[in-house]
Amino acid sequence: MNSIINTSKTLTKNPDLNDFHMHTHDFYEIYLFLSGNAKYFVEGNIYKLKPGDIFFIKKSEAHSLLITSTAPYERAVIQFTVGAAVSDRTRDILSFFDSFALGKGNRFPFSMFKDKLWAYYIDKIISSESVDTKSLYLSVLINEMYECLSDILTINTEQDGFSDIIAYLNNHLADHLTLDGICSKFYISKSQLNRKFKHMTGSTVWEYIITKRLLSAKELLKNGEPPTKVYTKCGFNDYTSFFRAYKTKFSVSPKNDCIKSLKISNRGRKSFPNCVERTSSSL
Repeated sequence: MNSIINTSKTLTKNPDLNDFHMHTHDFYEIYLFLSGNAKYFVEGNIYKLKPGDIFFIKKSEAHSLLITSTAPYERAVIQFTVGAAVSDRTRDILSFFDSFALGKGNRFPFSMFKDKLWAYYIDKIISSESVDTKSLYLSVLINEMYECLSDILTINTEQDGFSDIIAYLNNHLADHLTLDGICSKFYISKSQLNRKFKHMTGSTVWEYIITKRLLSAKELLKNGEPPTKVYTKCGFNDYTSFFRAYKTKFSVSPKNDCIKSLKISNRGRKSFPNCVERTSSSL
C-alpha cells in the first residue's frame, strides 16, 4: 500500500485572491488555519475561518481559500495517502470519512478542541524527520478527530444555494451537462452562474466539471476499469478529448495510470488486458 505524507507550513505576508484557486486531489488533506482574514470553500459550503480551525478534506473534494483582506495569512497543511495510516482502525476511519457526501464533515473549529492537542500533533507531523513518527501522530490525530464527528456534522455553513448547484453537478457528471440546462434547473442566468462560480471557486463552471470528471475517471481506472470504457462513464463525448484532458491533468496517459494501479493490486504481473488504449498517431 503506497504510503505518502507531504507537509508544509507557510506565511503569506501579502495574500492575493488570484493566488488561491479551487483545486482537487486524489489524496487526503488536513488543513490548519493559523492567521489571516479569509473564508474556506468546500464543495459549495463556505466557512468563515478562525485561527486554530482545522479542515479535513477528502479525496476529490473541491476546495479553495477566499481571501477577505490583505492581512498576513498563515497555514499548515498535511497531505497523505491511506497507506500512511498505521492501523486498520485508522484506515477504517478514513473509509468512513469517504462515505460522507462531498462538503460534509470538513470543519473542526478550534472552539471544539481547544483543550485537545491537535495543533501539537500537526506540529509534530510537520517537524518530524521520521516517516514512522509522522504516521504515528497522524493516526492519533485522525482517531481523535473521529471522536468529535457527531458534533462536527451539525455545523452550519454559508451556502446561498450554491451547494445545491455543486451537488447537482457531482450527481450528474456522466450526463450531458450544458450551461443552459444548469441555469434552467436553478433559475439563474449564465452571467450570474459564472460570476458566482468564479467568486466562490476561482474557476469556471466547465473547469470544475472537467476536473471532477477526470478524478472520477482516475478512481475507475484505479479499480481496474479499461480506459476505453471509463471515458463514457465520466461524461466525455470521445476518447481523444478524454485522453488529452487526462494527460494534461495528471501528466500520464489513462492507459499508463491503469497499468500502474494494476501493478500495485496484482503485485507486478505483466499482463494487463483491461488497459488497452485506443490512440491515434497524433496523440
